[in-house]
Amino acid sequence: MIEPRLYRAAFLPALLAAVIAAFSLEDRPPAVPQGLPADVLFDGGLASSSVGEIVHAAPDRRVGSPGDLRTAGTVAGAFRGFRFTTTVDRFRDDGTSLVNVIGRRPGLSPHEVVLLASRDALSVPDATGSGADTAALMEVARVLSGRATNRTIVLASVDGSTRGDAGARRFVDRIGDPKLVDAVLVLSNMGAPRSHGPLLVDWSNDWSRGGLGLRRTATDSLRNELGTDGGPTATPAAQIARLAVPVGLGAQGTLLQRGLPALRLSGSGERAGPQGQRRLADIDHTRYGELGRSALRVVSALDAAHALPAHGPHSYVLAGGGVVPGWALALLAAALILPALVASVDALARAGRRHEPITRWLGWAWFGMLPLALGLAVADLLVLVGLAKDAPPTPLDPSLTPVDGRALADLVAVSLTIVVCWALMRTPLIRRGARLPDASAPGAGVATSLGLCAVSVAIWFLDPYAALLFALPLNCWMLAVISGARPATRVWLVLIGLLPAALVAGTYMHELSLGPLEAVWYLFLLITGGQVGLLRTLVLFVVGGLFGAVVAIVAARVRSYEKAPDPAPPEPGLPPAIGPASRLEGAPERGRRSLLRR
Repeated sequence: MIEPRLYRAAFLPALLAAVIAAFSLEDRPPAVPQGLPADVLFDGGLASSSVGEIVHAAPDRRVGSPGDLRTAGTVAGAFRGFRFTTTVDRFRDDGTSLVNVIGRRPGLSPHEVVLLASRDALSVPDATGSGADTAALMEVARVLSGRATNRTIVLASVDGSTRGDAGARRFVDRIGDPKLVDAVLVLSNMGAPRSHGPLLVDWSNDWSRGGLGLRRTATDSLRNELGTDGGPTATPAAQIARLAVPVGLGAQGTLLQRGLPALRLSGSGERAGPQGQRRLADIDHTRYGELGRSALRVVSALDAAHALPAHGPHSYVLAGGGVVPGWALALLAAALILPALVASVDALARAGRRHEPITRWLGWAWFGMLPLALGLAVADLLVLVGLAKDAPPTPLDPSLTPVDGRALADLVAVSLTIVVCWALMRTPLIRRGARLPDASAPGAGVATSLGLCAVSVAIWFLDPYAALLFALPLNCWMLAVISGARPATRVWLVLIGLLPAALVAGTYMHELSLGPLEAVWYLFLLITGGQVGLLRTLVLFVVGGLFGAVVAIVAARVRSYEKAPDPAPPEPGLPPAIGPASRLEGAPERGRRSLLRR
């Protein structure tokens, strides 16, 4: 029910959009000039001694613990001693008492440069993480205590990193005018002995990214101190995957989502290092000092700059030394959706001329999301009764969410609910109750194809990068359900359409060091914690339901092909064909050669 020439012609705008995207490549904005060397200012040995004092005074500094509150008092005393105007902000998050300590040093301008670090520990003693970050913050306060600044310097020791960055969210809510914040540099795992990924993290919890000028400034600072630019940039495909399904691990994800220009400097990479690398003895004093001086260089460069570092596009993909702006990829995504939309509308018109029923199949295709909705209801129920972890509204470090026996039982319960419900919905009894024929009927394919097109348009408005990835499943699955392809080709089209999902899963499993089971459990926490968002969850359910319809249609077409009767053999006494070939049968050899010559 598809017109191939019309479908091919609809790809011409996509070709034009690809050319536009290729020519839209921009240069990366420049960094602001580096300030004076900071090696005589940030003392790595003194900061390491402060880490030891923090760990010995409060080994257990987990969120809301007495050690956490005691360390907050230590930080506040240090800020006041270094002549910072200090504010102690006490608040509660889900019944737990938390404390943010904010130190301000006014400059000539009201514009602010913020250095932020989480104070609560992921584990005991977490010396390389929160201990080293807090000590680095106090060392920066010591360095700046006798120094005049052009911009207002803000040092923020925030609480609740293990509760969905509650302290960072509180800091944003009480920051005043966000337009006065020129940049936020987040310190993370500064005492880690080695990195398991890039040192600079600019991922958000939406499809925006950190400013390119700020990133290049931090890169120059790292190169001056560590001799490295912070690690390799992810491939363009991996960047698109992360923008399509945004998970901004760390406080910078929350800050970027709230509109602040933020970047995270992490000594361990995007996530915290292994549990065995968080002891006081694991701190490499030399590397710790270099990372601390890099952070101080960034603050000094931003303070001395006459103009703010250029942000570049709000959303972008880095490719080959250039920047592809988000609008070019959004245009390409829309152009790739167009062919499937044109073919589906044409198939609907053809089905109408043949009087194929469509309306009833629309309900059949869209109600495929019901099994996933029931699965979510079971997951929320498990969280409500305390049988599953209650995740916060922002992504957690995967090290805080191990897959134990209870997590495995939760996953099994939800999976069984989805599978059983889906199997029951596809039984012949349900189809007879809805007065629907077999799923191989043309109307089922047209209804499913129209549903895929509708959801692809919705995805484009929510996140153009997700729409760009969904363009491949859209076209493959559309061809699988409404084209005249052979059964084996239909199966391959369904499998090829799963490649973008495999790309997203593989990207996060690689960058967050997750196994297959850990990745599924982490997705469970993202959805039940509300980090994916209501609209994204709804779209995910619709896509899952339509994929179930695609699988049911392809399976029905395969069964109908296998059950089709073989062509009847020719009747005895009649030649199998009429024409020169039949006249050759039974003729003498000489006559046969004569006929062949004719």
